[in-house]
Amino acid sequence: MRSSPRRLLSYASFVALLALDAIALTAILIVQVLGAPMPIAWAAAAVVVAMVFPALLRWADKIFAKGGNDGTIPRAGESFL
Repeated sequence: MRSSPRRLLSYASFVALLALDAIALTAILIVQVLGAPMPIAWAAAAVVVAMVFPALLRWADKIFAKGGNDGTIPRAGESFL
């Protein structure tokens, strides 16, 4: 289940950055290991990350649920104090 609606923007931003980082890392690995041209590596990396995207969503859910339970991630308008 998704985190609270107040965290929707930070959740979406986190998932987008996580996916982009995974695409970039996969593309770099494809270029280094297989010697593929950069456009082909980026396309292949996007396909690979699209296949594992449900796992990335579950991971993000676990991270946000853990932060909500421990109180380590403040809600909108709150502070750490």
